[in-house]
Amino acid sequence: MILEDNPPVASLLKQLTADQKWQAFQLLWQDVVKDHAEEIEPPAWHENVLRERLEKIKSGKAVWHDLDQAFDDLRKELA
Repeated sequence: MILEDNPPVASLLKQLTADQKWQAFQLLWQDVVKDHAEEIEPPAWHENVLRERLEKIKSGKAVWHDLDQAFDDLRKELA
């Protein structure tokens, strides 16, 4: 299903605030990870990105950020 082809869903999404859309996105992601992860084929580039990140972790060069804080920081930079 493509959302643009489903007017009720597309209309509903347009009515949501950015915060509500973010919450909906998080709920959808949790559902996908919990119940549908085996059905989704990761993109080809994903393996390389994960491999690079694993190397950073092993070498001690990885930096960890809270996702909400990272978004707040991005918003401040863009403001």
